[in-house]
Amino acid sequence: MSAVCPKVLDTIYAPIRFAINRDARAATVEIPGIGKSVVEPIKNPVTGEEHRAKIVLPAGFEYKEAEMGNTVQFQVTTGSNLRMDYTNCYAQLNRFEWSNT
Repeated sequence: MSAVCPKVLDTIYAPIRFAINRDARAATVEIPGIGKSVVEPIKNPVTGEEHRAKIVLPAGFEYKEAEMGNTVQFQVTTGSNLRMDYTNCYAQLNRFEWSNT
């Protein structure tokens, strides 16, 4: 573990607010003062219409089906120790199924 992550940060206990609609390819997750992620459907760059794409893994051990989306905003700020800020990038919404089969 230390070769991959040599510095371990303290655990933060905080409320998490989330709203997820996998079929609509939309989600919002927020930890006030720490981070926020907003996902929307992928949109056609010419028409602006929603574009639907899925990943289907019939024998998947993590999930069987994932809806693809666009991460409008993904931002994490916890002082100088951890900072991330991404816009308009990969997103997937799926139900985890840790079956190991």
